[in-house]
Amino acid sequence: MFSRKLLVLAASVAAISAMPGAATAEVLKFHVALDGKSGPEPTGSPATGTAKVRVDTVTHRVSVELDVSGITVDDLADNLVNSPVGPIHFHKYATAAGGDSVLALPLPFGRDYRAKKWGLQVRMKNYDYVAGAALVKSTLSFDDFVAGMRGGLIVLNVHTDQFPPGEISGLVVPG
Repeated sequence: MFSRKLLVLAASVAAISAMPGAATAEVLKFHVALDGKSGPEPTGSPATGTAKVRVDTVTHRVSVELDVSGITVDDLADNLVNSPVGPIHFHKYATAAGGDSVLALPLPFGRDYRAKKWGLQVRMKNYDYVAGAALVKSTLSFDDFVAGMRGGLIVLNVHTDQFPPGEISGLVVPG
């Protein structure tokens, strides 16, 4: 009797382990250094930022920990604060080989934004990529978003009233 229960338990564990996605679950880690010297339109802003981005390849959820020095919550682009695109978002830019620039994933303004004495902080945990991309009608699939981050094609931008196209930005890179 005991060996039969053990056999059933072992078979159950093996079946669960063999389920699609169980062995391929992965959380990818990326980081971003933001400044006003690089990006699509350098501004010369002295503001800086750093971000850690985590992507769960099974649940398609994205977590972002962003710290920005030299830009306050009040500095953020007013016209984007109240729109789905948000004042901070990810873009996939066209490459020298071609392709379109695409707004990929917004970080909508709200409770995840916090004023700090040195600037601002954004903490978004387990943000659903598909739902976020739908807010801005992004044409970039989750898989293309991940491939873009792996390939150095995704940029994180912080838009302000002073610099509407983006005051600081940085390339998302693995690590």
